[in-house]
Amino acid sequence: MYKSSKELKMQAKESLRGRWKEAVILNLVPSIIQMISMFFITITVLVFGLFIGTMASDQTNYSKIAGDDYDSIQHEYTWEENLDDESPASGVVAAIASAGSAPLAGPIFSFVMTFLTIGISFTFLDVIRRGKSQNMSFKESFRLFNGNDFVPVLLINILTYIFQYLWTLLFIIPGIVKGYSYSQANFIYKDLSSTRDTRSMGATSFITESRELMDGHKGRLFWLDISFIGWYFVGMLTMGIGLLWINPYINATKAAFYDDLSKGKFLEQEVMEEDEIWTSF
Repeated sequence: MYKSSKELKMQAKESLRGRWKEAVILNLVPSIIQMISMFFITITVLVFGLFIGTMASDQTNYSKIAGDDYDSIQHEYTWEENLDDESPASGVVAAIASAGSAPLAGPIFSFVMTFLTIGISFTFLDVIRRGKSQNMSFKESFRLFNGNDFVPVLLINILTYIFQYLWTLLFIIPGIVKGYSYSQANFIYKDLSSTRDTRSMGATSFITESRELMDGHKGRLFWLDISFIGWYFVGMLTMGIGLLWINPYINATKAAFYDDLSKGKFLEQEVMEEDEIWTSF
């Protein structure tokens, strides 16, 4: 018998009771990165809206001044000349160009976010299982940046991304479904690596185990995600500040979901090793 979404959330809250300060500090770096991303997105949207409004105003003014001769004036006053002017529109265009440089940091943010989030999720899984005795210090968010777990987790997530992308090429829905199928691969790696040597195992082993584990449970995780939509809106409305408390809550709930779903399976039994040399680590 599996727990409902409500029961999983209650379990997550109970595990964090009296430890919210530690949880916030543990999630501090990814939360700050999300705040920065939201800031740049907001600035870009506002600047773009100002640009559209300014151009619409300029166009209206041209129409009023030119009257019936608007076509000839439009011919003479080209788009390139408009950009060269010291008009408000040209200043807005420059601002957009400046704000648009922010996404260049996107891949770096994404990479750091992935490893931090996975490491934090591992810590919350330990908290779910061990309770108050589990350490939740700030350094635990960097637990994957070591010589043992970095490469395996990197390979698992690269392959997961490739597989999901290929499914997405068929249509969006299959890609989303497969994303849920592969969602537990990192947790499975954590459990297996804690009890045995996984260096001879192919990265696809964990993905395959996740796909089999999630068979019949993808809908449960989907609805669990849907139930957090309201909290994500709260996070956006607070410019990401609310995420300092929302992220620990969501991560702890996702960890509780895996713990309930796996029921210690990967802490006890061997997983069939694969012989694909190109995915071994």
